[in-house]
Amino acid sequence: MANIRDEVFIEEQEKGLSDSKTFKKLWKYIKKYKIILMIALLSLTFSTIIDLMLPYLIRYGIDNVINVEYTFSKNEKNEYILKDDGIYKLDSKDEKYYFLNKETQQKEYISKERFVSYKQENINKVTSFSGIFLIVLIFQLIINYSQVFFSNLLGQKVIYDIRSDLFKHIVRVKYRFFTQNPSGKITTRIVNDTQNLSEFFSDVMSALMKDIAILIGVLILMFVLNVKLTLYTIITFPIVLIAVYLFRKFDRKAYDKVRTRISIVNAYLAENISGSLVTKLFNQEKRKKEEFNYISSKLYSARLNQMIVFAIFRPMMNLLFYLTMSLLLWFGSKGIRDSFITFGTLYAFTAYVEMFFKPLFDIAEKYDIMQNAFASAGKIFKLFGETHEDLGNAKYKNIQKGEIRFENVKFSYNENENYVLKGASFSIKENERVSIVGETGSGKTTLIKLISGLYKYQEGNIYIDNKKLYDYDIDSIRQKIAVVPQDVFLFSGNIIDNIRLFNENYSDQDVINAAKTVYAHDIIEKLPNSYNTEILERGGTLSSGERQLIALARAVLYNAKIIILDEATANIDVETEDLIQKALDKISLNTTIISIAHRLSTVKSSNRIIVVHKGKIAEEGSHSELMNKKGIYYDLYKLQFENS
Repeated sequence: MANIRDEVFIEEQEKGLSDSKTFKKLWKYIKKYKIILMIALLSLTFSTIIDLMLPYLIRYGIDNVINVEYTFSKNEKNEYILKDDGIYKLDSKDEKYYFLNKETQQKEYISKERFVSYKQENINKVTSFSGIFLIVLIFQLIINYSQVFFSNLLGQKVIYDIRSDLFKHIVRVKYRFFTQNPSGKITTRIVNDTQNLSEFFSDVMSALMKDIAILIGVLILMFVLNVKLTLYTIITFPIVLIAVYLFRKFDRKAYDKVRTRISIVNAYLAENISGSLVTKLFNQEKRKKEEFNYISSKLYSARLNQMIVFAIFRPMMNLLFYLTMSLLLWFGSKGIRDSFITFGTLYAFTAYVEMFFKPLFDIAEKYDIMQNAFASAGKIFKLFGETHEDLGNAKYKNIQKGEIRFENVKFSYNENENYVLKGASFSIKENERVSIVGETGSGKTTLIKLISGLYKYQEGNIYIDNKKLYDYDIDSIRQKIAVVPQDVFLFSGNIIDNIRLFNENYSDQDVINAAKTVYAHDIIEKLPNSYNTEILERGGTLSSGERQLIALARAVLYNAKIIILDEATANIDVETEDLIQKALDKISLNTTIISIAHRLSTVKSSNRIIVVHKGKIAEEGSHSELMNKKGIYYDLYKLQFENS
């Protein structure tokens, strides 16, 4: 990594897409599942309507069922009082029920049966209302389940598509992308950021839409119930809106810092865990600890800033809630006394005020998840903006001979600045064994990357079998161009799967035959479980030579027409090097072999040696021919021989 303080600054300057652009790109994935979306929205609509109508329904029950015309309550004299109108009594003389009007003091006799029916009618109304209310609650449960299920189903399908498309895209981007971005950062995008987006669908999206609908619905219903009481109640609402706006502004800034600093920590850990051997060998533990403490402290301070925003917002919302409730009860109680509202209306208002503030109480958590998701989605979709590598126009899909020709090829890693290759021209014949040598930085490895199509040259042309490189389907011909690097990468799994690269089209016997061809069979057989020996990450349990023999077996299995060895024998023992040379002698009968080497003693057996100097082809010929010229190759060989 760069200087860790510079890394923090650079990372924090990186911005994802804007929220509006992010949502537009997200919508392309959402609209693929229109039926699920429609079911989720319908469930959300019904769920919101039921939630809004429950207080209204309870208000109706209080005012029109419990306090109806035939509501009875006993007093201490065993009399049935009906509201404030009068009293039902039993006349002791003739044992008849009568109604005594409070104002007129007139008696109205009724039969016992009628009196009982009054009581029963009241009980029936309460029973019916309770039954209806229970049915509404059960329906609400079903609708809420439907809303949660289909919202989450939609989210999981969208996240699956995004994660699949993102990985598919990343493996096709230009090779330059992987050299400029730490693996930890890329992993954060594919794993952490898609998970953050998943939480948005499961925890926020449907809830946020419902909350907005409830906020609007609450205000409408409050005005419908009583305009005067609503105006008293919403006195504090402008302050609430200002508080929410300020929270959104400061939380966004705080959260952006948290996200970028988490990415820095992930990238730092991934790089330094992989490089732990170098850290130990050079006694860098103390410096690495100081670097990690620095970036960890930056993450801590970002988290602390976010916590301060939350700590101010939540208590303020509590204060505004209780202040609003106090105003409501104050004016509501006066309203009941002055008879411009009923008790049921006051209850409905208290329920609606609580319903209005509930989403605002949760806004801190929901907004945090939403910002997290949109920040992650913005960076994910920005990653989708990375251009794909040029895979050619696919006129040809197979290499027949393995002839290679460079014609005045110019290449720069910085787009037409500081050219590494400055007009390289040379040719390699079918089944020829060629070595490319030169001082460090001369452009040897760059030649290999251009042949494989990892980088695209700016000028000139490369021909394979007399056809332009980019007239081929690069994707297809890479199977016929095998590269054996100095540090062979092996995947977690067993030996046999690493040779066939998990391609089940190749049988176990095919793999064994390929291993025998490159003299790797006997070495593999000595391993604990032979071909089924499990390999740890990057093949750390195998020696460099063993890994390179596996890579050669892989090339033979895939019938590569061109095999490129990039410093393949630089760090191996003499015995393994001898096996590799024997394998190359056998393979070279049907394969073009290109070796890049610093150790000039290993290139003597090549048919031809190409000397690269300052981005150009300086000399060509056999070992003896170049030694007789006494040019650049002679000087390099003499220097190595004298040093050895």
